[in-house]
Amino acid sequence: MTILSLQKISKKYSQAKDFAVNDVSFDVKEGEILALVGESGSGKTTLLRLIAGLEHPDSGSISLSGQVIVEGKKSVPAHERQVGMVFQDYALFPHLTILDNVKFGIKKSMGDRSQIAKNTLELVGLKEDDTKYPHQLSGGQQQRVALARAIAPNPKILLMDEPFSNLDALLKDQVREEIRQIIKKTGITAIFVTHDTKDALSTADRIAILHKGYLQQIDIPKELYENPVNPYVANFFGKRNEIFATPAEEGFYTSFGFVMDPEAKKHKHPVRLIFRPEHAEVVQRPGQQLSGKIVKTSYFGSHQMVKIEDEDGKQVTIRTNPGRSFEGMEQAFFYLWKYDVEEAF
Repeated sequence: MTILSLQKISKKYSQAKDFAVNDVSFDVKEGEILALVGESGSGKTTLLRLIAGLEHPDSGSISLSGQVIVEGKKSVPAHERQVGMVFQDYALFPHLTILDNVKFGIKKSMGDRSQIAKNTLELVGLKEDDTKYPHQLSGGQQQRVALARAIAPNPKILLMDEPFSNLDALLKDQVREEIRQIIKKTGITAIFVTHDTKDALSTADRIAILHKGYLQQIDIPKELYENPVNPYVANFFGKRNEIFATPAEEGFYTSFGFVMDPEAKKHKHPVRLIFRPEHAEVVQRPGQQLSGKIVKTSYFGSHQMVKIEDEDGKQVTIRTNPGRSFEGMEQAFFYLWKYDVEEAF
């Protein structure tokens, strides 16, 4: 069931040359976690503010739970939209206890405000900390308080602006999983903005990629990673290697060697073989593999990245086992087990 629908949303700020958001349309399903990702200026935060009611679009419409909340000049005020918001800096009141922070957004008409706040703090694992103040909590705990405050009034949808940006790398992995579990447990629909692809891939059910105000692609993480609709989406999720190749009857000739491929004969012009570092494998001995000079190896704990160069200085990077030793080796042999073929010109 669709809970949020954006139709042809555009927004241009008065002093800006280009649109912040341009003709964006998508639906969000009930109970779904959607990530809006893109580099700075892509329009992701503007979209979040438009949904929240903090900005008004120049054109388009927004519907929430079947009700049109934005269309033309019509705009349901932010406080009447039943939208929860977690800001990037958490925006907790320093002079209020954790319990009072959570109580703040709960209307008296909902019942016992203190009990609702306590139940919500228990949900986020902070039941024993309700008398503490924000400065007495860690960054991860403060974020959970901000989340509790946003979900306590039982909003129709939860919006989060860069929810993990203030956390250090070690804490991020833990908090991401905690936040996902809490949101899924409540059954609430959530949209969050991030520029970190790891945040999006590990937390979201679907990801919407924006670039210069345009929606590039929206899909599940696996589909975005393996079947991107354009080079921008493909490169957004990490490095891709490109090797120029000349098709022949039984494969492709490249500067690293010959790639056997019976489909090569379908191509009449030069192509590019495009592959991610994990879609190639370094092998122990020469055969019908590709080869090149080892330029650099970088150790990352869980894996190594090996940079290999052809005679013309063209380089590719391959991900390999962390236990492999390349000491004393000047040449590496490798093969591609997955690649895309694109026209070179």
